[in-house]
Amino acid sequence: MRQFANGNGLGPAFLASRAPCWVGELFTWTLLNGTVYRWTSFDASLSVAGVTWLSQRDGAPLVTRNRFGVKNTVEVPEFEVRLGASDALLGNLKTQIHNGLWDGARAQMDRVFMPTPGDTQFGTVLMFNGRQSGAVIDAEGITLTAKGDNVLMNQQAPRNLYQTNCLHTFCDPGCALNPANYTVSGTINAVANASNLGITLGASVALQLFNLGTLTMTSGAALGQVRTIRIASSSAIALTYPLYDLPAVGDTCSLLMGCDRQQTSCQTRTTNTGANVDNIQHFRGYPYVPQAEIAV
Repeated sequence: MRQFANGNGLGPAFLASRAPCWVGELFTWTLLNGTVYRWTSFDASLSVAGVTWLSQRDGAPLVTRNRFGVKNTVEVPEFEVRLGASDALLGNLKTQIHNGLWDGARAQMDRVFMPTPGDTQFGTVLMFNGRQSGAVIDAEGITLTAKGDNVLMNQQAPRNLYQTNCLHTFCDPGCALNPANYTVSGTINAVANASNLGITLGASVALQLFNLGTLTMTSGAALGQVRTIRIASSSAIALTYPLYDLPAVGDTCSLLMGCDRQQTSCQTRTTNTGANVDNIQHFRGYPYVPQAEIAV
Protein backbone atom coordinates (compact mmCIF):
# COMPACT_ATOMS: atom_id res chain seq x y z
CA MET A 1 0.00 0.00 0.00
CA ARG A 2 1.24 3.49 -0.81
CA GLN A 3 2.28 5.73 2.05
CA PHE A 4 -0.11 8.38 3.34
CA ALA A 5 1.36 11.85 3.90
CA ASN A 6 0.24 14.93 5.89
CA GLY A 7 -2.37 12.93 7.81
CA ASN A 8 -3.02 11.46 11.26
CA GLY A 9 -1.50 8.07 10.44
CA LEU A 10 -4.86 6.25 10.41
CA GLY A 11 -5.29 6.15 6.62
CA PRO A 12 -4.27 2.48 6.08
CA ALA A 13 -6.57 1.33 8.89
CA PHE A 14 -9.46 3.30 7.43
CA LEU A 15 -9.01 1.71 3.99
CA ALA A 16 -8.63 -1.74 5.53
CA SER A 17 -11.99 -1.29 7.24
CA ARG A 18 -13.64 -1.11 3.79
CA ALA A 19 -15.87 1.69 5.05
CA PRO A 20 -17.57 3.87 2.41
CA CYS A 21 -15.43 6.82 1.38
CA TRP A 22 -15.17 9.67 -1.09
CA VAL A 23 -12.06 9.97 -3.28
CA GLY A 24 -10.61 13.22 -4.55
CA GLU A 25 -7.67 13.74 -6.88
CA LEU A 26 -5.31 16.66 -6.34
CA PHE A 27 -3.18 18.03 -9.18
CA THR A 28 -0.16 20.24 -8.57
CA TRP A 29 1.99 21.98 -11.21
CA THR A 30 5.16 23.78 -10.13
CA LEU A 31 6.76 26.04 -12.74
CA LEU A 32 10.48 26.78 -12.94
CA ASN A 33 9.86 30.35 -11.78
CA GLY A 34 8.29 29.05 -8.55
CA THR A 35 4.64 29.57 -9.49
CA VAL A 36 2.43 26.75 -8.17
CA TYR A 37 -1.03 25.81 -9.47
CA ARG A 38 -3.19 23.50 -7.33
CA TRP A 39 -6.47 22.18 -8.72
CA THR A 40 -8.76 19.28 -7.87
CA SER A 41 -11.24 17.29 -9.93
CA PHE A 42 -13.46 16.96 -6.83
CA ASP A 43 -16.66 19.00 -6.88
CA ALA A 44 -15.48 21.19 -3.99
CA SER A 45 -12.15 22.68 -3.01
CA LEU A 46 -10.10 20.52 -0.64
CA SER A 47 -7.60 21.55 2.03
CA VAL A 48 -4.95 19.20 3.39
CA ALA A 49 -2.53 20.31 6.11
CA GLY A 50 -3.27 23.95 5.39
CA VAL A 51 -2.80 23.69 1.61
CA THR A 52 -5.84 24.21 -0.64
CA TRP A 53 -6.58 22.72 -4.05
CA LEU A 54 -9.26 24.71 -5.88
CA SER A 55 -12.22 23.12 -7.63
CA GLN A 56 -14.12 24.40 -10.65
CA ARG A 57 -16.77 25.74 -8.27
CA ASP A 58 -14.19 28.15 -6.82
CA GLY A 59 -12.70 29.41 -10.07
CA ALA A 60 -10.32 26.64 -11.14
CA PRO A 61 -10.50 24.98 -14.57
CA LEU A 62 -12.50 21.78 -14.96
CA VAL A 63 -9.84 19.09 -14.57
CA THR A 64 -10.23 15.64 -16.09
CA ARG A 65 -7.57 13.03 -16.70
CA ASN A 66 -7.17 9.83 -18.66
CA ARG A 67 -6.28 6.48 -17.15
CA PHE A 68 -2.72 5.91 -16.10
CA GLY A 69 -0.85 2.87 -14.88
CA VAL A 70 1.95 2.33 -12.40
CA LYS A 71 4.20 -0.66 -13.11
CA ASN A 72 7.21 -2.09 -11.34
CA THR A 73 9.28 -1.88 -14.53
CA VAL A 74 11.41 0.67 -16.36
CA GLU A 75 8.41 1.60 -18.50
CA VAL A 76 7.83 5.35 -18.35
CA PRO A 77 4.57 6.22 -16.53
CA GLU A 78 2.50 8.89 -18.20
CA PHE A 79 -0.73 10.66 -17.54
CA GLU A 80 -2.72 13.24 -19.41
CA VAL A 81 -4.84 16.01 -17.94
CA ARG A 82 -7.46 18.09 -19.70
CA LEU A 83 -8.22 21.65 -18.54
CA GLY A 84 -11.53 23.03 -19.69
CA ALA A 85 -12.91 26.52 -19.06
CA SER A 86 -13.81 29.75 -20.80
CA ASP A 87 -11.13 31.80 -22.55
CA ALA A 88 -11.52 34.40 -19.82
CA LEU A 89 -10.14 31.86 -17.34
CA LEU A 90 -7.71 29.92 -19.52
CA GLY A 91 -6.46 32.84 -21.62
CA ASN A 92 -3.53 33.64 -19.35
CA LEU A 93 -2.55 29.97 -19.07
CA LYS A 94 -2.62 29.57 -22.84
CA THR A 95 -0.34 32.59 -23.22
CA GLN A 96 2.09 31.21 -20.63
CA ILE A 97 2.28 27.83 -22.34
CA HIS A 98 2.69 29.46 -25.76
CA ASN A 99 5.60 31.51 -24.45
CA GLY A 100 7.31 28.50 -22.88
CA LEU A 101 6.73 29.39 -19.24
CA TRP A 102 5.56 25.83 -18.49
CA ASP A 103 8.64 24.21 -20.04
CA GLY A 104 10.35 22.07 -17.40
CA ALA A 105 7.40 22.27 -14.98
CA ARG A 106 6.87 19.55 -12.36
CA ALA A 107 3.55 17.68 -12.28
CA GLN A 108 2.16 15.77 -9.30
CA MET A 109 -1.07 13.91 -8.64
CA ASP A 110 -2.24 12.85 -5.16
CA ARG A 111 -5.37 11.11 -3.92
CA VAL A 112 -7.27 11.87 -0.77
CA PHE A 113 -9.69 9.39 0.85
CA MET A 114 -12.46 11.02 2.88
CA PRO A 115 -15.00 9.39 5.25
CA THR A 116 -17.23 12.40 4.49
CA PRO A 117 -16.82 14.97 1.71
CA GLY A 118 -14.17 17.50 2.72
CA ASP A 119 -12.79 15.44 5.65
CA THR A 120 -9.11 15.10 4.68
CA GLN A 121 -7.83 13.97 8.09
CA PHE A 122 -6.06 10.92 6.64
CA GLY A 123 -3.86 13.03 4.36
CA THR A 124 -2.86 12.32 0.79
CA VAL A 125 -1.41 9.42 -1.17
CA LEU A 126 1.12 10.27 -3.88
CA MET A 127 0.11 8.62 -7.16
CA PHE A 128 2.34 10.35 -9.71
CA ASN A 129 5.29 12.73 -9.71
CA GLY A 130 7.09 13.67 -12.90
CA ARG A 131 7.79 16.38 -15.38
CA GLN A 132 5.75 18.24 -17.96
CA SER A 133 6.38 16.66 -21.36
CA GLY A 134 3.90 18.32 -23.69
CA ALA A 135 0.92 20.61 -24.08
CA VAL A 136 -1.75 20.99 -26.73
CA ILE A 137 -3.83 24.17 -26.89
CA ASP A 138 -7.11 24.29 -28.78
CA ALA A 139 -10.29 26.32 -28.80
CA GLU A 140 -11.92 24.26 -26.03
CA GLY A 141 -9.08 24.01 -23.52
CA ILE A 142 -5.60 22.70 -22.79
CA THR A 143 -4.27 19.14 -22.73
CA LEU A 144 -1.21 18.65 -20.50
CA THR A 145 0.94 15.52 -20.64
CA ALA A 146 3.44 14.52 -17.96
CA LYS A 147 5.92 11.64 -17.78
CA GLY A 148 7.79 10.01 -14.93
CA ASP A 149 11.37 11.01 -14.18
CA ASN A 150 12.69 7.75 -15.60
CA VAL A 151 11.99 9.22 -19.04
CA LEU A 152 15.51 10.63 -18.68
CA MET A 153 16.76 7.08 -19.19
CA ASN A 154 15.43 7.10 -22.75
CA GLN A 155 18.79 7.78 -24.36
CA GLN A 156 20.16 6.45 -27.61
CA ALA A 157 23.13 4.10 -27.29
CA PRO A 158 25.80 5.03 -28.00
CA ARG A 159 24.83 8.52 -26.88
CA ASN A 160 27.30 10.31 -29.16
CA LEU A 161 27.71 9.47 -32.83
CA TYR A 162 30.61 10.16 -35.15
CA GLN A 163 29.51 13.06 -37.33
CA THR A 164 31.03 16.03 -39.12
CA ASN A 165 29.19 18.66 -37.09
CA CYS A 166 30.15 19.48 -33.50
CA LEU A 167 28.14 17.59 -30.90
CA HIS A 168 27.97 20.60 -28.57
CA THR A 169 25.34 23.32 -28.54
CA PHE A 170 26.80 26.81 -28.88
CA CYS A 171 27.83 28.17 -25.43
CA ASP A 172 26.80 25.02 -23.54
CA PRO A 173 29.17 23.59 -20.86
CA GLY A 174 30.92 21.43 -23.46
CA CYS A 175 31.44 24.36 -25.81
CA ALA A 176 32.83 26.34 -22.82
CA LEU A 177 32.22 29.77 -24.38
CA ASN A 178 30.54 32.46 -22.28
CA PRO A 179 27.21 33.48 -23.89
CA ALA A 180 27.62 37.02 -22.49
CA ASN A 181 30.54 37.51 -24.91
CA TYR A 182 28.34 36.65 -27.88
CA THR A 183 25.13 38.45 -26.95
CA VAL A 184 24.21 41.92 -28.25
CA SER A 185 21.23 44.15 -27.54
CA GLY A 186 19.22 45.40 -30.49
CA THR A 187 16.33 47.64 -31.45
CA ILE A 188 13.58 46.91 -33.98
CA ASN A 189 13.75 49.52 -36.76
CA ALA A 190 11.35 47.92 -39.26
CA VAL A 191 8.57 45.33 -39.10
CA ALA A 192 7.57 43.56 -42.29
CA ASN A 193 5.66 40.86 -40.39
CA ALA A 194 6.06 38.70 -37.29
CA SER A 195 8.84 36.70 -38.97
CA ASN A 196 10.86 39.43 -40.71
CA LEU A 197 12.34 42.27 -38.68
CA GLY A 198 14.80 45.06 -39.27
CA ILE A 199 17.38 45.25 -36.48
CA THR A 200 19.79 47.93 -35.28
CA LEU A 201 22.51 46.42 -33.11
CA GLY A 202 23.92 48.08 -30.02
CA ALA A 203 27.48 46.96 -30.84
CA SER A 204 29.79 47.33 -33.83
CA VAL A 205 29.48 43.78 -35.14
CA ALA A 206 27.93 42.44 -38.32
CA LEU A 207 24.33 41.28 -38.09
CA GLN A 208 25.23 38.28 -40.25
CA LEU A 209 27.03 36.79 -37.22
CA PHE A 210 23.61 36.06 -35.75
CA ASN A 211 22.62 33.67 -38.52
CA LEU A 212 21.25 30.51 -36.79
CA GLY A 213 21.31 32.41 -33.50
CA THR A 214 18.56 33.28 -31.03
CA LEU A 215 16.34 36.35 -30.66
CA THR A 216 14.77 37.19 -27.29
CA MET A 217 12.30 40.08 -27.11
CA THR A 218 12.96 42.30 -24.09
CA SER A 219 10.11 44.82 -24.46
CA GLY A 220 6.84 45.41 -26.28
CA ALA A 221 3.90 43.14 -27.03
CA ALA A 222 6.19 40.13 -27.67
CA LEU A 223 8.12 40.53 -24.40
CA GLY A 224 9.81 37.28 -23.35
CA GLN A 225 9.25 35.41 -26.61
CA VAL A 226 12.27 33.52 -27.97
CA ARG A 227 12.84 32.49 -31.58
CA THR A 228 15.61 30.97 -33.68
CA ILE A 229 17.06 33.23 -36.38
CA ARG A 230 16.84 31.39 -39.68
CA ILE A 231 18.69 33.96 -41.82
CA ALA A 232 20.46 37.20 -40.88
CA SER A 233 21.40 39.78 -43.53
CA SER A 234 23.25 43.05 -43.10
CA SER A 235 20.16 44.85 -41.75
CA ALA A 236 17.35 42.37 -41.11
CA ILE A 237 16.60 38.91 -39.80
CA ALA A 238 14.12 36.18 -40.71
CA LEU A 239 12.83 33.98 -37.89
CA THR A 240 12.23 30.24 -38.16
CA TYR A 241 8.78 30.68 -36.58
CA PRO A 242 6.84 33.96 -36.31
CA LEU A 243 6.38 35.73 -33.01
CA TYR A 244 2.95 35.28 -31.45
CA ASP A 245 2.58 39.05 -31.08
CA LEU A 246 3.66 41.62 -33.64
CA PRO A 247 6.47 43.83 -32.29
CA ALA A 248 6.61 47.55 -32.97
CA VAL A 249 9.39 49.82 -34.17
CA GLY A 250 11.45 50.80 -31.13
CA ASP A 251 10.95 47.55 -29.24
CA THR A 252 14.17 46.10 -27.84
CA CYS A 253 15.60 42.62 -28.09
CA SER A 254 18.62 40.51 -27.21
CA LEU A 255 20.45 38.47 -29.85
CA LEU A 256 22.78 35.52 -29.27
CA MET A 257 25.14 34.67 -32.12
CA GLY A 258 24.63 31.44 -34.01
CA CYS A 259 26.94 28.57 -34.86
CA ASP A 260 26.91 26.17 -37.81
CA ARG A 261 28.98 23.66 -35.77
CA GLN A 262 31.73 23.46 -38.37
CA GLN A 263 35.44 23.22 -37.59
CA THR A 264 36.39 26.42 -39.42
CA SER A 265 33.73 28.40 -37.54
CA CYS A 266 35.10 27.14 -34.22
CA GLN A 267 38.58 28.37 -35.15
CA THR A 268 37.47 31.91 -36.01
CA ARG A 269 34.73 32.80 -33.52
CA THR A 270 34.00 36.55 -33.33
CA THR A 271 32.87 38.04 -30.00
CA ASN A 272 30.53 41.00 -29.48
CA THR A 273 33.56 43.29 -29.26
CA GLY A 274 34.95 42.17 -32.60
CA ALA A 275 37.75 40.02 -31.15
CA ASN A 276 38.50 36.62 -32.69
CA VAL A 277 38.58 33.52 -30.49
CA ASP A 278 39.96 30.09 -31.41
CA ASN A 279 37.85 27.48 -29.61
CA ILE A 280 39.07 24.47 -31.57
CA GLN A 281 40.14 22.66 -28.37
CA HIS A 282 36.44 22.23 -27.53
CA PHE A 283 35.32 21.25 -31.02
CA ARG A 284 33.70 17.83 -30.90
CA GLY A 285 33.00 17.02 -34.51
CA TYR A 286 34.68 14.35 -36.59
CA PRO A 287 35.21 15.86 -40.06
CA TYR A 288 37.90 13.34 -41.01
CA VAL A 289 35.90 10.15 -40.51
CA PRO A 290 35.66 8.48 -43.94
CA GLN A 291 32.33 7.91 -45.60
CA ALA A 292 30.73 4.52 -44.96
CA GLU A 293 31.22 3.50 -48.62
CA ILE A 294 35.01 3.89 -48.41
CA ALA A 295 35.61 3.12 -44.73
CA VAL A 296 36.59 -0.53 -45.39
